[in-house]
Amino acid sequence: MGLFRRRRETYNDQLLRDAGLDRIQLDQPTVLEKNGVPIGKAVGQPEWDVSVTATAPGLTGERIVFTALPDGDLLIDEEQGDADVSALADAVEKELGPPYRALAARQDGDLWAVLANGIEVERLEFPRADTLELSRKDSWQELRVDGEPSMGRAQELERLGERAGPDFFVKAERLDGDLWEVRVTAL
Repeated sequence: MGLFRRRRETYNDQLLRDAGLDRIQLDQPTVLEKNGVPIGKAVGQPEWDVSVTATAPGLTGERIVFTALPDGDLLIDEEQGDADVSALADAVEKELGPPYRALAARQDGDLWAVLANGIEVERLEFPRADTLELSRKDSWQELRVDGEPSMGRAQELERLGERAGPDFFVKAERLDGDLWEVRVTAL
């Protein structure tokens, strides 16, 4: 004959059972969450300037990432196929003008959810780099080009950083040609 030991209920389990909360199941993740788009205001998750839905027939795939430049041109960062994403951009631009970066995820059929954040775009002359980082604190300054320390100077980045104050961090990522997305933070 086998010995069966009854599982002892913890006090927390008992309180949940008594309150009727022991059978609650969490909702399934949304389509956006399944596509890696953080929803909500949890620690470390970005907040979005705009959240809209749009009907966009003809788009393939489940996720599209694009950037609207100041002149209204669209750069497609991530997409399956080559359909026109103008309907998604038009929906965003009812609430947020360019430049911005947007992430769209298919909801159902031709219905898409689109999240977007405004960005700062600058023209910079760095022919052989994709990312630039400039840090200045007191008398110390460091420039990194594509993650590697550089002995060069970046006067354009210095000018942008100084708008935030004497101590700053500037990160620039190439969008296309001499157009860069720039983020400036005061230290």
